[in-house]
Amino acid sequence: MRRERDALRRENRILKIAVAELERVSERDTLTPLFNRRYFLTAIHQRIARFERHAESAAIVFADLNQLKRINDSLGHAAGDFALLEVAKRMQESIRSTDVAARIGGDEFGLILDQSSEAGARAQVERLQHVLAATPAVYDGHAITLSACFGVAMLRTGMTESDILAAADRDMYSCKLALGSAMGHR
Repeated sequence: MRRERDALRRENRILKIAVAELERVSERDTLTPLFNRRYFLTAIHQRIARFERHAESAAIVFADLNQLKRINDSLGHAAGDFALLEVAKRMQESIRSTDVAARIGGDEFGLILDQSSEAGARAQVERLQHVLAATPAVYDGHAITLSACFGVAMLRTGMTESDILAAADRDMYSCKLALGSAMGHR
């Protein structure tokens, strides 16, 4: 009887560890230490509810890493993963603990800046652009210049998660167009 009880306790501990790991991977990105898209959308939904009930403002920021394909093609996919990890680390270190940083797609990141005005969010984006560009990431002796285009959208009455992401994406796309024009691309 004692052996069975001890075996059940061990099994219970193993199951608790497995459940904790499943909970972690259900909301965390598989490559970076950031949250994943599912968690990010849930967090936006929560911010929308707070905005509608208590008028708590929040800015949603959409970021798209520049030149990831070039990094992958010239230095390999491990270098591209390294660049994504470095961007994630720099973003996470640059926001408040109450804000949310997520990797929401291949080279796309999202931020939720709680209790932020649009001017405050745009100032934060400028800081992030500087943090990314200030120091190259060094991978296997190669300096990788990091940059991203950012888009900002503020919570508004009647918006859904899709609406807010689409607005931030449109704002980010105007940055991509300006970058393409500056580099002679269309």
